[in-house]
Amino acid sequence: MTDTRPDSRPDDQVTERLDGWRDAQVTERLDGWPDAQATQPLDGWPLAASDAGTTGRLERRPAAAAPTPDETALLAPRPAGTAPRPRAVEKLPGGDLALSLIGVGPIPARHVATAPRLHDERLRADLPEGTDEHTPLEAALRLRTEVAAERWLARRTRQVLDPAARRLTALSSRHREVLRRLERSGDEPIVDTTGRTVTRDQARVTADRLSIAIEESLDSGSEKHRTESRTRKRLLLFFVLADFALFAYFMSRVLNVDVFMPATDPIAFTTSIVFALLFTLGVAYALHHFGHAHRAHKDDSGEVVVPDGAVQLRLQLVFVHVLTVLPGVLIGVRIVDDALVSGAPLPLALLLGVAIGVVMAGIGHLIYRTELRDGTSATDRLLHLGKHLRKAHRRDTKLHLELDRLERRVAVLSARAERAAARIEQTGDRRANRGPSTRTLRYTRSLAGTVHVGAALPAVRPARGGLDEALGQIRAPRVTDLAD
Repeated sequence: MTDTRPDSRPDDQVTERLDGWRDAQVTERLDGWPDAQATQPLDGWPLAASDAGTTGRLERRPAAAAPTPDETALLAPRPAGTAPRPRAVEKLPGGDLALSLIGVGPIPARHVATAPRLHDERLRADLPEGTDEHTPLEAALRLRTEVAAERWLARRTRQVLDPAARRLTALSSRHREVLRRLERSGDEPIVDTTGRTVTRDQARVTADRLSIAIEESLDSGSEKHRTESRTRKRLLLFFVLADFALFAYFMSRVLNVDVFMPATDPIAFTTSIVFALLFTLGVAYALHHFGHAHRAHKDDSGEVVVPDGAVQLRLQLVFVHVLTVLPGVLIGVRIVDDALVSGAPLPLALLLGVAIGVVMAGIGHLIYRTELRDGTSATDRLLHLGKHLRKAHRRDTKLHLELDRLERRVAVLSARAERAAARIEQTGDRRANRGPSTRTLRYTRSLAGTVHVGAALPAVRPARGGLDEALGQIRAPRVTDLAD
């Protein structure tokens, strides 16, 4: 049966579109609103039944005005992890200001007079929720903190980091100098026994070659390159001093001087001593010189071989024998004469003179033979080059030890400077972003209601040009020198 009531509509027509809206969309979730509000009718748009309540007729309420930009900002979602912003307070509580004056309030005492102005300016700015920009008064307050932090950073950099940077620069310069000396050590000049100047590398090659040749000669049983020990050479010096004593006695007897009472005739005593010294040194040096020169004529057994036609060498050998025998003959004759004058029997005097003469001749012969058998020109050259190479090696060892000390000092100073720089950076950041001004701004912003509860203030980054420059100088020596 058809319903004849006026303005009546079937129930299935309730779902029809009403001026562009669907009843089903009324219950959908609105963007930015909780689920609990999605089921509530929109203000100005809900469809309500007529007063009769029996006809099922739906009426539309008047549409509400569009939201303003500020309301849109308020409807925007707040950042995650923050509580809703508090409600704005028109005026700072007088109790907080009074307590802050005595140091127990939420505002530092130095900023009690500035806090109301900051609060009023924040309210006048009418900033949307979530804005973290500073107002002019807030920027001026933070600027003083920033300048103070910059000055503190510059002062601590001059006091702590600049001296460390200068020390590290000096150590790195010394490190580079030592490295250059080690790199150029191979070109160090060395004067050879021939008078030729060679580099250290060339001297090392020559020494290696000579050492191999001498070792091969010794392994084959040759005595040509065998050298005398240092002990024998020192013992030979003692015998030369004994020769000097005998020559002094000989000259004192010749000049009729009492060696135990030189004051009786000082001129004769001095003359005898001088003549004895010259005689001893002359004979010893001559035997040493000829022994050294005759090394070139040695055979594998270590004896001098006179080639045919070598007249000069023969004359030198004769002279050597004369120098060896003559001192013994002179001393022996003097001893025999003194023994006979003192009343000793002739056989005893002759025996004593011959014994002392033989000893004197033996000392001269020992001087010559020791020098003759003390190696060859090859061993002399090897010893000469080896002496210079050992000195150069000791210098290089000292330089390497100095490098190790420098590297340890640079590493320790760099680590200390890095730790000090980290502490300075942290303290500078804390001075710039914490303290009385930050407490004041947090308090005034919370009462102004323009930020979420727990929102952080904009970070202040003080200028750190001097700090960065000092850090660059501190890190440069470790990177350029020690990384190699």
